[in-house]
Amino acid sequence: MLLIKKIETEDVERISQLEKEGFSDPWSVAGIRESLEQTYTILLGAWLSETLVGYVICYCVSDEAEIARIAVGRSFRRQGVATMLLEELKDICLKRQSEKILLDVRKSNEAAAGFYEKCGFTRDGIRKNYYREPTEDAVLMSFQFGK
Repeated sequence: MLLIKKIETEDVERISQLEKEGFSDPWSVAGIRESLEQTYTILLGAWLSETLVGYVICYCVSDEAEIARIAVGRSFRRQGVATMLLEELKDICLKRQSEKILLDVRKSNEAAAGFYEKCGFTRDGIRKNYYREPTEDAVLMSFQFGK
């Protein structure tokens, strides 16, 4: 059974492994740890038994939240893990009185953009040459609470 819960310091190494598995520009252990230590960060993990299979890192400031990272291990994709992470994140953001959640996705990652749209996000614009390794445009997306 999948369990969504807050990430703790001892989980940072596993997040780093998932970062390397899922991103061409993975965050360092120090960067992940720094995010975890910020009071405005929401960092949730998806656990299957004792195994961390996915996570989301979100910054929640004032009435806005921004998803910085979301990833699911390769062998656990397309099983509802990311959907469960997003639903739990939405609940927390709503309790913190966020009005919207922002994110960006690589323009070439149409599967991710489509997933976010199924979860209620809309495409808001393009940020030119935003990503590195490789250089690519970002699609800006948002989820509005109450819509």
